[in-house]
Amino acid sequence: MTEAKDINDSLDFLRYFEKYTENPDLGTLIQEKLSADKKRLELSGCQLKEEDFKALSGFGPIKNLKYLNLNQTGLNSAGLKPLCTSGSFANLETLTLANNNLDDEAIFFLSKCSSLTHLESLDLSSNELGSLGAKVLSMSEGFGSLKSLDLSYNRLEGLGIKSLVDSSLCGQFVELNLRDTGTGDEGLKFLAKASPLESLVSLNLSDNGITEVGMEALCHSVIFPNLNTLNLSNNHIGDDGVYAMAESALFEKLEKLVMHNNGLTTDSAISLSKSKKITRLQTLDLNNNDLRAEGAKALADSENMKVLECLDLGENKLNHEGAVALANSLNCSSLKFLRLNNNNISDKGAQALATSTTLSNLETLSIENENWIHASGAKAISESKNLASLKRLILALNAIGDEGAISLANSKTLSGLQFLNVAGNKLTPRGEDALQKSTALTGMKLLEIV
Repeated sequence: MTEAKDINDSLDFLRYFEKYTENPDLGTLIQEKLSADKKRLELSGCQLKEEDFKALSGFGPIKNLKYLNLNQTGLNSAGLKPLCTSGSFANLETLTLANNNLDDEAIFFLSKCSSLTHLESLDLSSNELGSLGAKVLSMSEGFGSLKSLDLSYNRLEGLGIKSLVDSSLCGQFVELNLRDTGTGDEGLKFLAKASPLESLVSLNLSDNGITEVGMEALCHSVIFPNLNTLNLSNNHIGDDGVYAMAESALFEKLEKLVMHNNGLTTDSAISLSKSKKITRLQTLDLNNNDLRAEGAKALADSENMKVLECLDLGENKLNHEGAVALANSLNCSSLKFLRLNNNNISDKGAQALATSTTLSNLETLSIENENWIHASGAKAISESKNLASLKRLILALNAIGDEGAISLANSKTLSGLQFLNVAGNKLTPRGEDALQKSTALTGMKLLEIV
């Protein structure tokens, strides 16, 4: 196949694609999606045919790309094969192939590709890979520079996880995403028996049906000695699993922990608050559990929270007592982000947050949805000198009404606010106009009312 040599010659550029594909628009599409420096090609969402990928593989300048996005393009193994055998990926550092029709055969072509030696990041999420594909990938010797791998939303299951973590390839990874891969407790038991993955610092195991059984097995291992980011959302870890984590040296370097929807109660908050191992958290996200006010108080009273910058306790039935506990905490002074959505904190909770002397570094306060905050709560926030650092305020789906909106619009302390969301607060044109025409909110860049 003759290559198009001069990417700057638009006529030759178009003639090349007219000659090698029946798609008359492909040449124009490539021109539009190619970055000015010719190093990035973004084709995400552009539906292509097998012959289009073949034509693309023979296009000489593609070998100069450092970044290639083929997400949701209809790519399958037949389309991937010519790309892998043509040297198209010779200089790629990032390749993203998410939301396609790639199966285990496609991974075979990737594994045999000799031109991926510079690749640092590979996204294979939302395809049709199974345990065999994971095994083939793990045996590949052509990914010497790969540091980040996303396999989320594939069906690897326990055996696929075993193949992966037992490989030398996995030992290279700094970041690994295994979300919704059927890992389960079996996969965690395989992880627990593997050699330490010393380079790994970020791991996503969310949506994997993990229970306290798998977590307890993992907690007795040394598989992730340097892990600092862990996402375990939408599993079934429960209080026993959190207790095991809190006692495990495996998580001594953890800085970010995300555990949405894991059936956690006050006991989990107490375990984290008393932990001698998990003491370095900068981000803690426990949204959609059942911590209650007692759990919020346990965290607020813990010195483990002193370096915490981001805290999400949304949907935990905190009520106003939980908000008060956080507002009065001497250990939350480093917080820059606080989310308490769906907690029925009421005006009492909003007023406590507004008068807190320790939350003065907050830049984002998110107290949206079913918190039953009215005009008096909004007024307290608008008059708070302690919240003067706020840049983002989310009050959506409360009941502040026009009076609350007018208080915010006239605030003398929220001039640094850049984003305000008051959608779903029963505003009339009177309240909307006050916010839209405010001369006090001088830093506002985005206002959401509807």
